[in-house]
Amino acid sequence: MFEFFRLWLLVVTSTMAAVGVVAVLIVGTPLFSVVGALFDRPFWGRRPDSTTQAFQSWAYSVTFATMAGWGLCLAVIVANAFSSREAWVWWSIAASVALWFPLDTGRSLLHKVYANAALNIALLVILAIPLIGTFGEFH
Repeated sequence: MFEFFRLWLLVVTSTMAAVGVVAVLIVGTPLFSVVGALFDRPFWGRRPDSTTQAFQSWAYSVTFATMAGWGLCLAVIVANAFSSREAWVWWSIAASVALWFPLDTGRSLLHKVYANAALNIALLVILAIPLIGTFGEFH
């Protein structure tokens, strides 16, 4: 089961990196409009003006770039060090998830961006299952 969970984490973290890169590339284009609408609605209720759209493009781009970097970092750890079963590897991944989730989800809920909170919950579950499944291998 260990290798199954390692591959699961590798696919998830690599997907996080890829989604982050693609999102940076499509922010501000019609392709992003569906996703953007989920985030616009709680704040503007409609499509924001051009100045706000420019700010959003920057804010979304740096947010997705951070997601790409985090996903890549996790993928490299999973691809190279996870099999060592050293405790620091598991704790590095778990700690980064434990830091990200309440901060991101809490602020999303505070600002009523429920779509992002729902995505976060789904990602938390997808990451938690293999982390829980491999906990004993690292301790």
